[in-house]
Amino acid sequence: MQESSKPINQMDSAKSISKGRGRPKCFNEEQALEKAMTLFWKYGYEATSMSDLTFAMGITAPSLYSTYGDKSELFNRCIDYYLRHESCSMEMIFKHAHSIKLAMELYLIENLKRLVQKDKPKGCMLVVSTMNCSIQNQQIQQSISEKRQLSKSNLLEKLLAAQASGEISTQTNIQAMTDYYMTILQGLSLQARDGATFEQLESVVHMAMQTWAHF
Repeated sequence: MQESSKPINQMDSAKSISKGRGRPKCFNEEQALEKAMTLFWKYGYEATSMSDLTFAMGITAPSLYSTYGDKSELFNRCIDYYLRHESCSMEMIFKHAHSIKLAMELYLIENLKRLVQKDKPKGCMLVVSTMNCSIQNQQIQQSISEKRQLSKSNLLEKLLAAQASGEISTQTNIQAMTDYYMTILQGLSLQARDGATFEQLESVVHMAMQTWAHF
């Protein structure tokens, strides 16, 4: 008679499975990421230390490194989180607005609302978080600059399309128009950071839109 196979040791099996899976995380990754984002947004990249991050996120340094990578990798993930959850959708506004001028005004106003929220840091994270970076962190600053340039390129495309459809005069310098409104947007961010109110900055937006006819 053929011998039966060796019984499986239940304890050895459980240990093997546990070892293969690793220790389960005991924190919510998205919530911890949001807390890290808020720190970087409020204090900036260089002023935020790893000990600040681990304390705010409620995790140990090894957990932070194994889940998010080093400080620069965590910062980049925080920027992506910010863009997903906090930034204003240019695509949606320009798609649904009845005119290109209205789209531009709505885009500025909707951004402004986010810049002066009472329960969150003031200003745009893409503008304020790397303002004082040293030469050692130029790569981080360059990465953020590229994201701002992407927004600028998207706006340029929207305005060029409006010019091609006849909404904007063919005599208009679209590049200058794009530069102007992106400068207004970044200026709003810095003014919000310095404590300007929504009402103050809303007046700036209205004045900026009066300039539309001069392009």
